[in-house]
Amino acid sequence: MAWDERKIGYGNGHYFIQMGLALLVLVFLIALPLAFLPEDIRKFYLSEGGPIEVFSAAGYLIVVATLVREMSYRELLKRWYLVAIAIAMCLRELDFHAHFTTHNITKTTLYISPDVPLLEKLIGATVVIALAIAFYFLLKDGLRSFVQGLRHGEATAVAIAAAIGCAVLSKVIDGAPSNLTFLGIHVARNDTSAVFEEILELGIPIYLAIAAFAAFPTQDALTKRAAGQVAPNKPGSVI
Repeated sequence: MAWDERKIGYGNGHYFIQMGLALLVLVFLIALPLAFLPEDIRKFYLSEGGPIEVFSAAGYLIVVATLVREMSYRELLKRWYLVAIAIAMCLRELDFHAHFTTHNITKTTLYISPDVPLLEKLIGATVVIALAIAFYFLLKDGLRSFVQGLRHGEATAVAIAAAIGCAVLSKVIDGAPSNLTFLGIHVARNDTSAVFEEILELGIPIYLAIAAFAAFPTQDALTKRAAGQVAPNKPGSVI
C-alpha cells in the first residue's frame, strides 16, 4: 500500500525519537572502537562475520519480517520488489555477491573474463537484471510518495532519507582513496575510515526498519482500538 494511503500513526513523534536514538547509537558505535577498543578487538569488530556485519544483516531481516507480517498477500505480490531488495541487501552485507562466483557479480570482470564459466555469467547477469527491475518498480511506484512524504515531514520518508544518506556517505568513504588517486591525491585507507564506513552501513537497515515500523503502525492502531478511539469495523480506520 502506498505511503499516502497510511493515515494512522503517520509522522508520530516517537518515530522521530527513534531516529534520534539511532543516531546516538551509531555515534557511540563509531566512538567505541576508535577510543576504547584495542587493535585486535577492533579488527574483529569490523571483520567479515563480526558483530557489525551480523547486526547489519539482521537489520535487513527485521525489515523483511515487518513487510511480510504487515502486508497482505495481494500487497506482497504487487510490491514484491520491497522484499526482494531488502533480501538482496542482506545477502550483499554477508558478501554473497562475491562468495559463490569467480568475481563479484557487480564487477564487469565476471562477464568479460574468458576464465569465468558461462553459467556463472548467466547467473550473475540474471541477478543484476532482476535487481535493476526491482529498483525500477521501486522508483516508479514510490518516488512521488517519497518526495511528498519528505515535504510533509512524514516519519517513513524521513527515515528512508536517513538510510539513503547513510548509504551515500558509506560509499563516498569507501571510494575516497581510489577517487582521490585518480585526481593525483594519494590517501591510505585507515581504521577511522573503515569504522565510519561499516557503522554507516549498519545505519541503513536501522533506519529502514524504523521506516517500516512507521509505515505499518500496528501497535498504534491496536492501542487506539483498546482505548475505544478507533472503531474496529470501520473501513479504513486501521492500517
